[in-house]
Amino acid sequence: MTLFKQMALAISLIIVLLLATVMGINYQSAKKDMIQSLYETTVNNISTLTTKLAEASSDSAILVSTIDAEFDSGYYKMIDFKSNDGKSDYMQIDNKPVKDVPLWFVNFTAIDLPPVSADVSSGWDMIGVVSVASDTGVVYRALYKMFIKLSYLFVVFLGIALLILYALLHFILKPLYRVQSQAEAILRNEFIIQEKVPFTTEFKDVVKGMNAMVTKVEEIFRKGNEAAQRNKELLYNDPTTKLFNRRYLMLKLPDLIKLENKANGGTIMFIALSGAEVLNQALGRRKADDMFLEIANGFNEITQKFNDKVLARVNGTEFTLMLPDCESDEASDIARRINRRFDKLIKEHNLNPEDITISIGLYKYKPAVSIPDLLTRADNALSHAKADDMDNTYLYEEKDDEHALGKEQWREIIEESISNNYFSLKFWPTFNAKTKQINHKVMTFTIDGGTDKKYFYGDFIAPAINLGLVSKMYIVALKDLITERHEELDGSTCSIRLSNEFIKDAKAYNELSSLFEKYAKTLKFKLSFEVSDSFAIHNTLAVKEYVNLFLRYGIGFGINSFTGESSDFTYLKQLTPTFLKADCAFLLDQSQDSMGALQVVTDSLGIEIIATFVKNEEELNKLFAMHINSVQGPVTDSIS
Repeated sequence: MTLFKQMALAISLIIVLLLATVMGINYQSAKKDMIQSLYETTVNNISTLTTKLAEASSDSAILVSTIDAEFDSGYYKMIDFKSNDGKSDYMQIDNKPVKDVPLWFVNFTAIDLPPVSADVSSGWDMIGVVSVASDTGVVYRALYKMFIKLSYLFVVFLGIALLILYALLHFILKPLYRVQSQAEAILRNEFIIQEKVPFTTEFKDVVKGMNAMVTKVEEIFRKGNEAAQRNKELLYNDPTTKLFNRRYLMLKLPDLIKLENKANGGTIMFIALSGAEVLNQALGRRKADDMFLEIANGFNEITQKFNDKVLARVNGTEFTLMLPDCESDEASDIARRINRRFDKLIKEHNLNPEDITISIGLYKYKPAVSIPDLLTRADNALSHAKADDMDNTYLYEEKDDEHALGKEQWREIIEESISNNYFSLKFWPTFNAKTKQINHKVMTFTIDGGTDKKYFYGDFIAPAINLGLVSKMYIVALKDLITERHEELDGSTCSIRLSNEFIKDAKAYNELSSLFEKYAKTLKFKLSFEVSDSFAIHNTLAVKEYVNLFLRYGIGFGINSFTGESSDFTYLKQLTPTFLKADCAFLLDQSQDSMGALQVVTDSLGIEIIATFVKNEEELNKLFAMHINSVQGPVTDSIS
């Protein structure tokens, strides 16, 4: 129960008790006064009655008539006359219920007014004794009307008091609501500073403390972010051109050629400059470096449409342009534009174009190419470009495999799998290697439509992307995950890697939202989703929309394929992932300063680092030394 409700309940009870007490006192006071007034009236009436009875005592018939007349006047509940001789005894009593007053009120009020007695005498002779009980119905009716009015007043005053109480509590506790919002934001790794400091001393101290803590954490993040970027530049950037170096390129290549990220492969370009010594002699070292920077800026401008590109200076005179999703005709156009840009620079610096030249080798790779094959074929293309006296550009593109399935064949297989749900879900564990406990299980799926229709995820994801069937495929697999019983997931967490194409699809968002609305509360396991780091960097707003959806249903979120690509880790603050997955090779390649800075950033945001593709105990022990305990990969087979 919230503090507001607790305070409102406590104060409401006090108000109810106070109002009830005041009303009760007023009611009892009125009751006492009415009974006293009725008693005095009865005393006065009995005096008059004894006089009348004394006058009618000579005739018993007249006596009875007198008593009946008095009783019918309505002032009495009972008149009992007892004569001394016992011959003229007479009683009138009214046992009817009180009119216009409910029985429960009569029982509740219970007016106990004893009869009043008086002697009836004629001169000095005692005739008898008369006892009368006044009609209490008058008091009951008056008290009942008062009770109704007091009840109305009680409800009205209570309503007004509660409204005032609500307004006052809302005003008094408003600073506390802001503190609560601030605390909830901290849990989401968001930094909020309260500008308005409350007047209440206790709240003021809490707000100042929270602001100081948030400021401190944000400062830790800022310094860690700056340090991480400085170390990244030292470790992975060429100081002259600001391009990435060979070290970063080799770490990034596995992520760039992942099948779930790119449907058609892409193009890798090797660019070699000859005549560097002539360039240095003609321009001087500093101006030569400036020209290399201009060349690098040209690469960036010409390839700016490719978000996932990696441009690297692999040595003093050679560059590599890795362009995922770049087709051969577009790559050839880029090569022509690079040549024109280079020729323009040569003229601007008054250099001899025969002394300083560039050669461009292009390799249009297909999905699932291995890194050794990628580099070897790109290098061969560059060798052909250098050997060609007529043209400095050479494109190498492999022919399609004759045995590979065609587009329409894949369409039939995937659509049939979607219609009949031939998808078979597989779960791979992420372990905390220190505690030997499963952190979460990563879901993937295969196609299992019979003996001749068994395909791994890597076989069909690229065709599915090309055919625009990724979202439908994922929704079927996710519906299976959410609606069917998977005993191996009970009580654990299941993490799903979302394809970039899925996140781009607006319909997929709506379908996923509908699934959560129907089934999220009935799940026997926790859900978590992952997106690639590169996609999150370039599509932060789109990913944030999904993150908000996940938060709404208590679903986790993480980043995979982290390679420290961004020049600013602020996007991690916006997306607030709970974990960050990075290739073991990338993590072990970090310097001590670089890793320390990265961990300052993740620790300040409450993000856990998980190492992927961990192969053996040696790598595991190195990760332990870096305080990274959660791992994925072949090494998990040995963790029990």
